[in-house]
Amino acid sequence: MEELIIQFSKNLVSKNILLSYIFFFLSQALQVLFPPYPGDMVLILEGYLSEIAGVNIILVIINAISATYFSSVALYLLGNKEGEKILHSKIINRLFETDKVLKLRRLFDRFGSVVIIVSKFIPGIYSIAVLSAGVFKVERKVAYTSIFIITSIHHIALITLGKVLGENWTYVFRKIEMYNKQMLMLIIPLIFIYLIIMKIKKKIFD
Repeated sequence: MEELIIQFSKNLVSKNILLSYIFFFLSQALQVLFPPYPGDMVLILEGYLSEIAGVNIILVIINAISATYFSSVALYLLGNKEGEKILHSKIINRLFETDKVLKLRRLFDRFGSVVIIVSKFIPGIYSIAVLSAGVFKVERKVAYTSIFIITSIHHIALITLGKVLGENWTYVFRKIEMYNKQMLMLIIPLIFIYLIIMKIKKKIFD
């Protein structure tokens, strides 16, 4: 899928800038609503293409942030409206790792909207974290602010990286993919250990 997206993006940018913005907007929305979609790769690619095609990088960044922000808000509102019953939906179970919801609930109870911010750096967690924030009724204003802040930081960093790296962007993206897998292998056991410690602590002091 990745090679197809790269070739399609390059051809589109060379022929029609307006359609490029629409495609990139949809790509970032898909990353949130359809997590298997390689949105981080597209962000770096956008930065690279903005350099070689002379596209305004500020507009590229605004477009990307808007797409992720509005699709994240939509996901939050879906969870907020439907509550826990949304987690039993066949479509939601296919798209998102709903088995992580129980762990996320404990983290939201303890850390609040900070979970949304941290989840952006853990592969495959962000979308279900945003949905869970809605399900668990995390304060709307705080959730929206967290989504906007982390989306802005994340997207500006990756798009700028793509622009600066130029032709080397694919090499760096592979390194980021490896880093993400290593981070996932490290973070999940740490969360598990943390929850065990909290459970033991509660039994001792209660």
